[in-house]
Amino acid sequence: MRRSAVVAGQFYPAHAGELRSDVEGYIEEARLPADTAGAMCRGLIVPHAGYVYSGPVAGAGYACLAGLDKSVHTTVVILAPSHHVWFKGAALPEADVFGTPLGDIRVPDAARLLTKRPSVFTSGQAHALEHAVEVQLPFLQVILKDFSIIPLVLGEVDTAVLAQELLALHLPQMLVVASSDLSHYDPYDMAVEHDHATIGHILKGEGDTLGGDDACGFMPIRTILAMARVSGWKSQLLDYRNSGDTAGDKSAVVGYASIGFWEDRNDHE
Repeated sequence: MRRSAVVAGQFYPAHAGELRSDVEGYIEEARLPADTAGAMCRGLIVPHAGYVYSGPVAGAGYACLAGLDKSVHTTVVILAPSHHVWFKGAALPEADVFGTPLGDIRVPDAARLLTKRPSVFTSGQAHALEHAVEVQLPFLQVILKDFSIIPLVLGEVDTAVLAQELLALHLPQMLVVASSDLSHYDPYDMAVEHDHATIGHILKGEGDTLGGDDACGFMPIRTILAMARVSGWKSQLLDYRNSGDTAGDKSAVVGYASIGFWEDRNDHE
Protein backbone atom coordinates (compact mmCIF):
# COMPACT_ATOMS: atom_id res chain seq x y z
CA MET A 1 0.00 0.00 0.00
CA ARG A 2 1.23 3.49 -0.89
CA ARG A 3 0.67 6.58 1.24
CA SER A 4 0.61 9.51 -1.21
CA ALA A 5 1.69 13.03 -0.26
CA VAL A 6 -1.18 15.08 1.16
CA VAL A 7 0.46 18.48 1.86
CA ALA A 8 2.51 18.90 -1.33
CA GLY A 9 1.56 22.26 -2.78
CA GLN A 10 0.65 23.52 0.70
CA PHE A 11 3.56 22.96 3.08
CA TYR A 12 6.14 22.57 0.32
CA PRO A 13 6.25 22.79 -3.50
CA ALA A 14 4.41 20.10 -5.45
CA HIS A 15 6.76 20.38 -8.45
CA ALA A 16 9.79 18.09 -8.06
CA GLY A 17 12.33 20.50 -9.54
CA GLU A 18 11.25 23.42 -7.39
CA LEU A 19 11.08 21.24 -4.29
CA ARG A 20 14.58 19.83 -4.77
CA SER A 21 16.00 23.29 -5.43
CA ASP A 22 14.39 24.73 -2.29
CA VAL A 23 15.57 21.89 -0.05
CA GLU A 24 19.11 22.01 -1.44
CA GLY A 25 19.15 25.74 -0.77
CA TYR A 26 18.07 25.35 2.85
CA ILE A 27 20.77 22.75 3.45
CA GLU A 28 23.53 24.66 1.65
CA GLU A 29 22.79 27.87 3.59
CA ALA A 30 23.27 26.16 6.96
CA ARG A 31 26.22 27.26 9.10
CA LEU A 32 27.07 24.42 11.44
CA PRO A 33 29.19 24.58 14.62
CA ALA A 34 32.81 23.68 13.86
CA ASP A 35 32.97 21.03 16.58
CA THR A 36 30.33 18.89 14.85
CA ALA A 37 32.65 18.20 11.92
CA GLY A 38 33.53 14.53 11.67
CA ALA A 39 31.11 13.47 14.40
CA MET A 40 28.54 10.76 13.72
CA CYS A 41 25.04 12.25 13.83
CA ARG A 42 22.56 9.84 15.41
CA GLY A 43 19.49 12.02 15.76
CA LEU A 44 17.79 15.32 15.06
CA ILE A 45 14.99 17.44 16.43
CA VAL A 46 13.65 19.46 13.48
CA PRO A 47 10.50 21.53 12.81
CA HIS A 48 7.58 20.55 10.60
CA ALA A 49 5.89 23.76 9.49
CA GLY A 50 5.52 24.99 5.94
CA TYR A 51 8.95 25.39 4.36
CA VAL A 52 8.60 29.17 3.95
CA TYR A 53 8.42 29.34 7.74
CA SER A 54 10.66 26.55 9.05
CA GLY A 55 12.64 25.36 6.03
CA PRO A 56 15.84 27.29 6.86
CA VAL A 57 15.88 25.89 10.41
CA ALA A 58 15.21 22.34 9.24
CA GLY A 59 18.02 22.74 6.71
CA ALA A 60 20.50 23.33 9.54
CA GLY A 61 19.56 19.98 11.03
CA TYR A 62 19.70 17.99 7.83
CA ALA A 63 23.03 19.56 6.83
CA CYS A 64 24.52 17.48 9.67
CA LEU A 65 23.80 14.33 7.69
CA ALA A 66 26.16 15.24 4.86
CA GLY A 67 28.94 13.36 6.65
CA LEU A 68 27.07 10.06 6.99
CA ASP A 69 28.47 7.08 5.10
CA LYS A 70 26.34 7.09 1.93
CA SER A 71 27.53 3.60 0.98
CA VAL A 72 25.56 2.18 3.92
CA HIS A 73 21.78 2.00 3.94
CA THR A 74 20.27 4.22 6.66
CA THR A 75 17.05 3.40 8.48
CA VAL A 76 15.40 6.62 9.62
CA VAL A 77 13.01 6.41 12.56
CA ILE A 78 10.68 9.41 12.30
CA LEU A 79 8.84 10.32 15.50
CA ALA A 80 5.94 12.70 14.98
CA PRO A 81 3.08 14.07 17.06
CA SER A 82 -0.52 13.46 16.08
CA HIS A 83 -2.30 16.63 14.95
CA HIS A 84 -5.61 15.03 13.93
CA VAL A 85 -6.52 12.02 16.10
CA TRP A 86 -6.04 11.12 19.77
CA PHE A 87 -4.89 7.66 20.81
CA LYS A 88 -2.61 5.80 23.18
CA GLY A 89 0.62 4.32 21.91
CA ALA A 90 2.72 4.78 18.78
CA ALA A 91 1.18 4.20 15.36
CA LEU A 92 2.91 2.63 12.38
CA PRO A 93 1.24 3.15 9.00
CA GLU A 94 -0.59 0.49 7.07
CA ALA A 95 1.33 1.67 4.02
CA ASP A 96 4.69 0.14 3.14
CA VAL A 97 5.61 3.01 0.77
CA PHE A 98 5.43 6.78 1.30
CA GLY A 99 5.36 9.00 -1.78
CA THR A 100 6.51 12.60 -2.31
CA PRO A 101 7.10 14.61 -5.51
CA LEU A 102 10.72 13.36 -5.32
CA GLY A 103 9.77 9.68 -5.42
CA ASP A 104 8.83 6.78 -3.17
CA ILE A 105 10.35 5.69 0.13
CA ARG A 106 10.07 2.18 1.52
CA VAL A 107 8.99 1.19 5.03
CA PRO A 108 11.21 -1.82 5.83
CA ASP A 109 10.03 -5.16 7.16
CA ALA A 110 11.90 -4.39 10.39
CA ALA A 111 9.19 -1.86 11.21
CA ARG A 112 6.65 -4.67 11.62
CA LEU A 113 8.77 -6.17 14.39
CA LEU A 114 7.74 -3.19 16.51
CA THR A 115 4.11 -4.31 16.50
CA LYS A 116 5.18 -7.19 18.75
CA ARG A 117 6.06 -4.58 21.37
CA PRO A 118 3.51 -3.13 23.81
CA SER A 119 3.75 0.49 22.64
CA VAL A 120 3.29 0.08 18.90
CA PHE A 121 0.26 -0.70 16.74
CA THR A 122 -0.78 -0.11 13.12
CA SER A 123 -3.14 2.68 12.08
CA GLY A 124 -3.81 4.07 8.66
CA GLN A 125 -5.97 6.81 10.19
CA ALA A 126 -3.14 8.20 12.32
CA HIS A 127 -1.01 8.73 9.21
CA ALA A 128 -3.66 9.65 6.64
CA LEU A 129 -3.53 13.45 7.11
CA GLU A 130 -0.41 13.82 9.27
CA HIS A 131 2.05 16.40 7.91
CA ALA A 132 4.65 16.06 10.68
CA VAL A 133 6.12 12.94 9.05
CA GLU A 134 5.60 13.99 5.45
CA VAL A 135 7.44 17.34 5.54
CA GLN A 136 10.63 15.57 6.68
CA LEU A 137 10.74 13.24 3.68
CA PRO A 138 11.99 15.60 0.92
CA PHE A 139 14.90 16.66 3.15
CA LEU A 140 15.84 13.01 3.66
CA GLN A 141 15.50 12.29 -0.07
CA VAL A 142 17.88 15.10 -0.96
CA ILE A 143 20.55 14.45 1.68
CA LEU A 144 20.57 10.63 2.11
CA LYS A 145 19.59 8.90 -1.15
CA ASP A 146 19.77 5.27 0.14
CA PHE A 147 17.41 5.00 3.11
CA SER A 148 14.13 3.63 4.37
CA ILE A 149 11.81 4.99 7.05
CA ILE A 150 10.05 3.72 10.15
CA PRO A 151 7.42 6.45 10.62
CA LEU A 152 5.71 6.55 14.01
CA VAL A 153 2.95 8.96 14.95
CA LEU A 154 2.86 9.22 18.73
CA GLY A 155 -0.18 9.55 20.90
CA GLU A 156 -0.03 9.27 24.66
CA VAL A 157 2.87 6.89 25.17
CA ASP A 158 5.48 5.89 27.75
CA THR A 159 8.45 7.41 25.96
CA ALA A 160 11.09 5.60 28.04
CA VAL A 161 9.57 2.25 27.06
CA LEU A 162 9.25 3.26 23.41
CA ALA A 163 12.89 4.36 23.39
CA GLN A 164 13.97 0.92 24.60
CA GLU A 165 11.77 -0.80 22.01
CA LEU A 166 13.38 1.21 19.20
CA LEU A 167 16.93 0.61 20.42
CA ALA A 168 16.16 -3.11 20.72
CA LEU A 169 15.79 -3.30 16.92
CA HIS A 170 19.60 -3.02 16.74
CA LEU A 171 19.48 -1.45 13.29
CA PRO A 172 22.99 -1.16 11.76
CA GLN A 173 22.80 2.54 10.79
CA MET A 174 19.81 4.13 12.47
CA LEU A 175 18.97 7.83 12.45
CA VAL A 176 16.22 9.21 14.70
CA VAL A 177 14.27 12.30 13.63
CA ALA A 178 11.95 13.90 16.19
CA SER A 179 9.51 16.22 14.40
CA SER A 180 8.40 19.20 16.47
CA ASP A 181 7.77 22.92 16.46
CA LEU A 182 8.15 24.90 19.69
CA SER A 183 5.85 27.61 21.12
CA HIS A 184 2.74 28.58 19.17
CA TYR A 185 1.35 32.08 18.61
CA ASP A 186 3.07 34.03 21.38
CA PRO A 187 4.25 37.56 20.63
CA TYR A 188 7.83 37.58 19.30
CA ASP A 189 9.74 38.49 22.49
CA MET A 190 7.68 36.19 24.66
CA ALA A 191 8.20 33.34 22.20
CA VAL A 192 11.97 33.81 22.16
CA GLU A 193 12.11 33.67 25.97
CA HIS A 194 9.80 30.64 26.12
CA ASP A 195 11.64 28.76 23.38
CA HIS A 196 15.08 29.31 24.83
CA ALA A 197 13.86 27.93 28.15
CA THR A 198 12.51 24.88 26.28
CA ILE A 199 15.77 24.45 24.37
CA GLY A 200 17.66 24.63 27.65
CA HIS A 201 15.60 21.77 29.07
CA ILE A 202 16.19 19.71 25.92
CA LEU A 203 19.96 20.24 25.98
CA LYS A 204 20.00 19.18 29.65
CA GLY A 205 18.00 16.04 28.81
CA GLU A 206 15.04 17.22 30.88
CA GLY A 207 12.30 15.84 28.67
CA ASP A 208 9.85 15.24 31.51
CA THR A 209 9.56 19.00 32.08
CA LEU A 210 8.14 19.55 28.57
CA GLY A 211 4.48 19.68 27.64
CA GLY A 212 2.29 20.64 24.75
CA ASP A 213 2.58 24.37 25.45
CA ASP A 214 6.36 24.10 24.99
CA ALA A 215 6.45 21.88 21.89
CA CYS A 216 3.70 20.14 19.94
CA GLY A 217 6.11 17.22 19.53
CA PHE A 218 6.96 16.89 23.20
CA MET A 219 6.38 13.12 23.04
CA PRO A 220 8.84 12.66 20.14
CA ILE A 221 11.32 14.92 21.96
CA ARG A 222 10.99 12.92 25.18
CA THR A 223 11.56 9.73 23.19
CA ILE A 224 14.74 10.88 21.45
CA LEU A 225 16.05 12.24 24.76
CA ALA A 226 15.45 8.84 26.37
CA MET A 227 17.31 7.16 23.51
CA ALA A 228 20.16 9.67 23.85
CA ARG A 229 20.42 9.04 27.58
CA VAL A 230 20.72 5.26 27.10
CA SER A 231 23.09 5.56 24.12
CA GLY A 232 25.30 8.35 25.44
CA TRP A 233 24.55 10.78 22.59
CA LYS A 234 25.51 14.42 23.08
CA SER A 235 23.18 17.21 21.94
CA GLN A 236 23.84 20.64 20.47
CA LEU A 237 21.65 23.47 19.22
CA LEU A 238 22.15 24.05 15.51
CA ASP A 239 19.66 26.83 14.76
CA TYR A 240 16.78 28.66 16.39
CA ARG A 241 14.39 31.03 14.68
CA ASN A 242 10.69 31.65 14.68
CA SER A 243 8.16 32.58 12.03
CA GLY A 244 8.73 36.25 12.83
CA ASP A 245 12.32 35.84 11.66
CA THR A 246 11.51 33.86 8.52
CA ALA A 247 8.12 35.18 7.43
CA GLY A 248 8.04 38.64 9.02
CA ASP A 249 4.89 38.89 11.16
CA LYS A 250 6.00 39.19 14.79
CA SER A 251 2.62 39.65 16.47
CA ALA A 252 2.02 35.89 16.93
CA VAL A 253 4.83 33.53 16.02
CA VAL A 254 5.71 29.83 16.05
CA GLY A 255 9.14 28.75 17.27
CA TYR A 256 11.50 26.38 15.46
CA ALA A 257 14.75 24.73 16.53
CA SER A 258 17.13 22.20 15.05
CA ILE A 259 19.08 20.18 17.61
CA GLY A 260 21.57 17.47 16.72
CA PHE A 261 22.58 14.35 18.65
CA TRP A 262 26.02 12.81 18.19
CA GLU A 263 27.95 9.83 19.41
CA ASP A 264 30.57 10.90 21.91
CA ARG A 265 33.72 10.88 19.81
CA ASN A 266 35.81 10.16 22.91
CA ASP A 267 34.22 6.72 23.04
CA HIS A 268 35.97 5.87 19.75
CA GLU A 269 39.39 7.40 20.33
